[in-house]
Amino acid sequence: MRFALPVVAGLWFLALSPLRASAQQRQSASAEIALAVRLGPDSASGMAPSPIVRSQNLLNDSRWVSALRSGLPIRLHYRVEVWRSRGAWFDALERQGEWDILVRHEPLLDQYTMYTLFGRRRQERRYATLDALGAALSFSYRVSVKPVETGRYYYAAVLQVSALSDSDLDEVIRALSGDSPEGENGKGRFGEELTRRATQLLLRIAGLPSLQLESRSSAFRVR
Repeated sequence: MRFALPVVAGLWFLALSPLRASAQQRQSASAEIALAVRLGPDSASGMAPSPIVRSQNLLNDSRWVSALRSGLPIRLHYRVEVWRSRGAWFDALERQGEWDILVRHEPLLDQYTMYTLFGRRRQERRYATLDALGAALSFSYRVSVKPVETGRYYYAAVLQVSALSDSDLDEVIRALSGDSPEGENGKGRFGEELTRRATQLLLRIAGLPSLQLESRSSAFRVR
C-alpha cells in the first residue's frame, strides 16, 4: 500500500545514461508495448542500486506512427519513484525523478528527431528510419535517483505517452524552430500561426488516446 509524502524539489539530481539493449533482450522482446524497471548492479555492499528503466515496442502501435507522419509530435513522459516499504504501514514516497522524450517527423528530410529533455539539459538525435527510431526508443536508462537512508525500498516507474496538447504547441514549435516568442519584426509569425492551427486541427480529429504504463522493481535493502 502506498502513501505519497511531499517531494521536496532539489533533493535529487537526475542523470540519464542510455544503455543499448543486448542482443538477447532484443530477441526476447515481445510485440506488446511494455515498460520495465529493474535494479542495476550494486556499487558496494549495502548501497542502493540505481534503477534502470526501459520501454519497448511503442511504434508497434500504428496509431503513434500515423500521428508522427501526420505532423503530431509525440511526448513520452517518464517518472521514477523511490518508495520505502513500511510493513503494515502505508508505503512512503521518498523522492522521484522525471524526464521527457519528444519525437517528431521532419517531412522535408523524411527523418525523425528525438529530443531527450532532463532538467535544463537537452540531447538531440536524428534517425532516418522508423526501425532506427524504434531501437532508440528502446534504450535502457540508468537513473541517478536513490534512497539515502537505511530501510527496505523498491522503485516504481510510470510512462505517459501522448500527442502534445494545444497549450503545449506554441512553446514547443518555438523551441524546436529556434524562434523567439516575439519573432524578428514579425517575420515568420504568419507561417508559425498556420503551423499551429494546422497541428491543433490534427490533434482534434486524430482522437489519439493517451497511454500510461507502470512497472515496479523488486525490493532491496539499504544498510
